[in-house]
Amino acid sequence: MKKSELIFNIVSVPIDAIMLLLAGLASFYLRLEPTVIAKPIIYQLDIKQYLGFALSIIPLLVLFLSFLGLYNMRGVRKFWRESSGVIIGISLGLLVVILMFFFDQTIFPSRFIILSSWVLGIIFVICGRTILRMVQRSLFAKGIGLHRLAIIKGNDGSFRVIEKIYKDRSLGYEVVKDLNYSKNSLDELESVYQAGKLDEILQANSTLSDVENLKLAEFARNKGLRFSFLPNLFEVQRNIIETENLNGLPVISLKNTPLDGWGKVSKRLLDVIVSFICLLLTLPLFIIISLAIKFDSRGKIIYSAKRGGRGKDFKFYKFRSMYKHLSVGEDFGGETAEKIRQELWQKNDRGGESGPFLKIKDDPRVTKVGRFLRRSKLDEIPQFWNVLIGDMSMVGPRAHVLDEVERYRARYPRMFSIKPGIFGLSQIAQVSWPDLPFEEEIRLNTFYIENWSVWLDVKILAKTFWLLFFAKKPKTNY
Repeated sequence: MKKSELIFNIVSVPIDAIMLLLAGLASFYLRLEPTVIAKPIIYQLDIKQYLGFALSIIPLLVLFLSFLGLYNMRGVRKFWRESSGVIIGISLGLLVVILMFFFDQTIFPSRFIILSSWVLGIIFVICGRTILRMVQRSLFAKGIGLHRLAIIKGNDGSFRVIEKIYKDRSLGYEVVKDLNYSKNSLDELESVYQAGKLDEILQANSTLSDVENLKLAEFARNKGLRFSFLPNLFEVQRNIIETENLNGLPVISLKNTPLDGWGKVSKRLLDVIVSFICLLLTLPLFIIISLAIKFDSRGKIIYSAKRGGRGKDFKFYKFRSMYKHLSVGEDFGGETAEKIRQELWQKNDRGGESGPFLKIKDDPRVTKVGRFLRRSKLDEIPQFWNVLIGDMSMVGPRAHVLDEVERYRARYPRMFSIKPGIFGLSQIAQVSWPDLPFEEEIRLNTFYIENWSVWLDVKILAKTFWLLFFAKKPKTNY
């Protein structure tokens, strides 16, 4: 752990304690004002008595946070992981107080303060840690406390996204070396290490052999360096193995996706609730976008076409972003539009003419309004209807055009074992990497399928909405 990270972890202890104390005081004074939730005071609580109780509980809460690893975290920690730890830790503290209250109701006379302190405690502690994070990232931007990273480049294009991610100093990394693996790689890493400029090694070449990976891992272990690697498609699935004893014979098998049984039910329930809410919230935008499309170009407002789905193809809806006569489909440009589309494959930015997906920078078929809709992702609003009726999910692999799907359906049928989604891991990656390589998209989708959970869906949705509303958009038009 970097020295600066150790300092921030030490500082976070009193910051958390102060935030919990402020949450407790805010709850105390909220109780003095009768509301619908807080009824008129029957028992007058003395502030000194209350502070004594609060100061005895706060160390317990800090201890729970410590058990959850929140004071042993790196500067590059994830916001949602840290926040979930705060929620769990403070909730455990609340549980202890409730148990104490259950056995002796005279120990603390206000249920409102208990519940209010729980909610405000979570909010205040997360806010305090967010401020610390902002201070830390400002130091990162100045080059203070950065993790010095060496990257072993891959030959499949994956290095490009890795490089973009890790060269963002706000994440806490400084790429000091990137190299293609060779017999001299360990010597190159040794020279960087001896110069005192190396903290971590990231192995981003998924084609290296086990022997080569072991050499890199052993080098990192001997030097006390952190070692990470980018898995290939099979390694992504290793965490879903299960062992059985079949008449004395040990058998190891790969489990199916967690999206079976109750997983499928809970995901569908989440889809219905979120898509319905999104449709209601975006209803005013339907009118505004519809008028903008009509004034900008002739043709239907909603574009519909077949897309590859789970088990069967389905009719897919989105706001029309292309000129009518250049949009593929019998109700649009027909054969003329299809001919132009085939010509554009020669300029494809995602793998060339033989690539599985068509992606054109500054696509001439896109209207002025369409460019804005695509950059802001507002053209995808009608897909909430696809989710509501069950053709799509809020989160899943991207739904692709049928002729693109036929290029890889037989090779990667696993991509069609779940419903396509409006949002997903590959869609998030494409925000900063519009021409995401095909194999990288498959890897991300495979990881999602094999590691699905409701919490993962929630995190992806939260990350997506954050990117849509607050992240800096790329200047390129796709």
